[in-house]
Amino acid sequence: MSFVPGCKNVHYDLVFILDTSSSVGKENFEKIRQWVANLVESFDVGAEKTRVAVVRYSDRPTTEFNLGRYKTLGEVKRAAGNIRYLGGNTKTGDAISFTTNNIFTEMAGARPASKGIQKVAILLTDGRSQDFVLEPSIAAAAAGIRLFAVGIGEALREELEEIAAEPKSAHMFHVTDFDAIDKIRGRLRRRLCESEYYEFDFAPYVLPQGLPDEYAFVTTFKFRKTSRKEDWYLWQVYDKYGIPQAVEYNAVGLTKDAVRAVFKNPEVESLFDRDWHKIGMRVDSKSVSLFLDCKHIETLPIEEREDIDIQGKTVIGKRLYDSVPIDFLCFCPCFLYSLTSRGW
Repeated sequence: MSFVPGCKNVHYDLVFILDTSSSVGKENFEKIRQWVANLVESFDVGAEKTRVAVVRYSDRPTTEFNLGRYKTLGEVKRAAGNIRYLGGNTKTGDAISFTTNNIFTEMAGARPASKGIQKVAILLTDGRSQDFVLEPSIAAAAAGIRLFAVGIGEALREELEEIAAEPKSAHMFHVTDFDAIDKIRGRLRRRLCESEYYEFDFAPYVLPQGLPDEYAFVTTFKFRKTSRKEDWYLWQVYDKYGIPQAVEYNAVGLTKDAVRAVFKNPEVESLFDRDWHKIGMRVDSKSVSLFLDCKHIETLPIEEREDIDIQGKTVIGKRLYDSVPIDFLCFCPCFLYSLTSRGW
């Protein structure tokens, strides 16, 4: 089991790579400035926290400010509001290479690999690149840079896929026009931001092909004296990039964002008596059941869901409204197994 931080606690070296070509236009570029300023509010900006840089590009890339320039959120937001618009062509590949070789360097304010700071770049473009993007994107990934590709209007999906990190679906976004870019800000933030939580790896040796339609999760824990009765996430399943796959029980649905079952049975309150309890969850193809101290509490129906990424993490015990971890003691190991192979 490990402890994983989120946007206000995790430290990133974060670079925005912004298309300032003629097709963007000055009016739309003002919307990009505001979008950047709004997005950085998700992070705790500081010299020892998240550092932010901006690269703007058209015919050639230019450093607007590097990772070592600004030390506070206010400074970064003011600088974002003053990013200069260039006009010109769209050399996206050149901009990616420039960022890899000139921005994610210690000389430009990036921290050394020994610090364990994640390198993240968010590229925003509105059209076809006039150079190749695949090789620069592969080189960026090899340098440990996690690239998000945000396309607007006529941006080519094929190019966005070449730019974006794996899995593509988690790192690629497209909207129809500049008025819509703020709609993806929340989705992008969720890709990057999660509060602190306890996590443990999937059991690849037990379920090497991923979670089947029917499986069970069992653990034993108790709440501390500081814990309060409140709504909380019983179990979350994340992919390897920290994107939620399951919440209270909540899984990725085939027809909508989430398949969710919320347990409100009065007997759930006994979890908060600060004694040890065994809690179990049985997930069938069309329902999910909660067990407390080997007693069946409730079964709720669920809709069809997608397969779950076995490279991810499972998470227990996060508060509903702000994702702060519930203060509890967990007796591990926790058990995750297929019902089809073992039964329950």
